[in-house]
Amino acid sequence: MGIPVTDELRALRARVYGPAADIHLDPAAMRRLEELEEAGRRSPAVELPVAPPADVAVADEDAAASPSAADVAPPAPELPFWRRPRVRTATWAVGLVVAALLGAGLTYSVVAITPVSTSSGAEQIATLTPSTTLRIPPGYFGWEDGGSAFEYAGLTILQTSNSFIAAGVGDAPCIQVLETRLVPDPQEFDEAGGWSYDGNLWGGCSVGAFPASAAVPLSGEGAPKVDLPDGRALQFVLEGDRVGVFLDRG
Repeated sequence: MGIPVTDELRALRARVYGPAADIHLDPAAMRRLEELEEAGRRSPAVELPVAPPADVAVADEDAAASPSAADVAPPAPELPFWRRPRVRTATWAVGLVVAALLGAGLTYSVVAITPVSTSSGAEQIATLTPSTTLRIPPGYFGWEDGGSAFEYAGLTILQTSNSFIAAGVGDAPCIQVLETRLVPDPQEFDEAGGWSYDGNLWGGCSVGAFPASAAVPLSGEGAPKVDLPDGRALQFVLEGDRVGVFLDRG
């Protein structure tokens, strides 16, 4: 005897086996389907006995009274809905998604990059914090002793004020990117006697809501010493006491 099929049970089964199966997304519907099938197994439908025809021989009645083992074998229990092939596939797929999300979380915890805001939409590949090894002469490109300086792939990034780079007034922060190999030794630098810089220089200051930033090409003389064959340029963006490095892949 099977499970009595009601309209509700039929509709729920359609969400399991139908072409638009989506019951795995609805925990409440899954529980309800299980309840209906379990209730059907506990209370099987009652079948009324049918009287045998009057002309049936006694021998046939005796044979019917002694059914074979195959006749009396209990019906195979109906598999719960979560063990049926279609739903099992859906559950397995959900498991893969969860595993992928967990894997992505673990990867982020290992190689996490502190995000810095930018409007370019480029990929952030690094976050720089102030260097403790760079030796910058005070007054060099307006850099002041105790100010922030960063280093990346053969480049030095100085945080200065706009009074030097843009001859402006106020305290709007700026950054200047130059070749580290050309930064003079503080012991040999003479600001009063004048100085020069024979290399590439990139820079920019904060204006309104836009942070101080500088874009540096990845080709040509003075380009960063970094292996990024699919990149065209880097952008350095100042945010507080750190600098975000963004890559334009073209």
